[in-house]
Amino acid sequence: MKRIYYLILTASLFLTVHQLLAQDGLSYYVDGENLRRAGQYDKAIVEFNKAIQREPTNYKYIYSKAVSEFQTRKIDAALNSVTNVIKLKDDFVAAYVLAAKIYQSKGETDRSAYYYDQAFKYETDADKKVGYKFIVMRKLINDNNYKEAYEKIKEAKQIAPQNKDVLFFYAKLSNILGYFDEAKKSILELEPNLKSLKMEDNAKYYYELGYAYHKLEEFEKSRDAWQKADIPPFKEKISKFSAKYFCNVALAYYKFYENDLSKQYVDQAVKIQKEFPMAHVLLAQLSKRNSDHGKTISHLEAAVKSEKDVFKKLSIYDKIADLYLESNNYEGCLRTVTEALKIKSDDPQALMTKANALYKMGNYKESVDLVQQMLKQRIDEASKADFYFLMGLCGKKLGDKRMAKEGFVTALKSSLKDAAEVELKEMKELAELEKQNESDN
Repeated sequence: MKRIYYLILTASLFLTVHQLLAQDGLSYYVDGENLRRAGQYDKAIVEFNKAIQREPTNYKYIYSKAVSEFQTRKIDAALNSVTNVIKLKDDFVAAYVLAAKIYQSKGETDRSAYYYDQAFKYETDADKKVGYKFIVMRKLINDNNYKEAYEKIKEAKQIAPQNKDVLFFYAKLSNILGYFDEAKKSILELEPNLKSLKMEDNAKYYYELGYAYHKLEEFEKSRDAWQKADIPPFKEKISKFSAKYFCNVALAYYKFYENDLSKQYVDQAVKIQKEFPMAHVLLAQLSKRNSDHGKTISHLEAAVKSEKDVFKKLSIYDKIADLYLESNNYEGCLRTVTEALKIKSDDPQALMTKANALYKMGNYKESVDLVQQMLKQRIDEASKADFYFLMGLCGKKLGDKRMAKEGFVTALKSSLKDAAEVELKEMKELAELEKQNESDN
């Protein structure tokens, strides 16, 4: 009899507890969580709704429902639920993270970034805070919004001043924005931790350090840093800051009598490496172009009159035409080229000199017509590259972007590659600036 009484009492207590739990929604919430963990999201939502009916202001119940809705791709419902959670508890980090993920799934990256920023605001775990900022920063970098990305990584740096990833991106964005001292300091703070890393792991840090030094014109320190980053993909990037690279660009412009541009690039080469032989040879050649060739031309013109060998005669005419071109005497150059072409009508050197003279005179249309005529002929690859590069220069002067791009892109396959890259980069930057101005207006 006692045993029956005990069982009745136990059952009564159990039912009373269950009824109490049911009244405050907890049992339904527990059932819902178990179903959610088992992947039965729709059934879980039913239980969470029962819990919410009993406790409509319990943000945890609503949050769990939002998670289940998101997992079943009920995006609008999930967004509505998580918005209610934030209204009830505005410092609930998990809700902001979920909202960010929901907006990300909708392709609304600006809204997603906003909610990750809110999560950062209330998060207490330093590593998670940095993680949220990184997500926002990467989104801004993808949007080419480097200024805002810099501000985000700056906030992360205040939270985690020794985090190597934070210091790297702080340096990278500082370099992009021209804050070269900041970039240098950031990597130097990190450098003691880099010595234990392999070259392939620390190269990206030393590349940014070398770049900062280069822009600060601390060229020896730049070379020392870049020696520790001299592996792909940084090796090719580094090569574009070398004295040799700037000399290659200078030589290309020298070939087309863009003397001021050539001087600009060769001067940069000397700044980077004072004793670079190629640079000083080119400076000597540029200096020679500024001298008076009158006497030399007179002697060569006397020689050509008495020369009987037609090939030697052609060679002398080519030299005279080139000297006239160097002296900016374009009429004399064209007159001499005409004589050379009487001997050999398809002489590539004479025709290139003529095209250059027309280009320097500002007769860009005539120059490019001659170039295109020559490109139809059978000429060697080096000459073809020269003609294409000149076509690019003419297109640039004429405002014909298609022509300019065709010329420079084709020249990428030649020894003029470096100068062609410079021109194409300039075209791209100009196009982006024009696009920005259009959007601003």
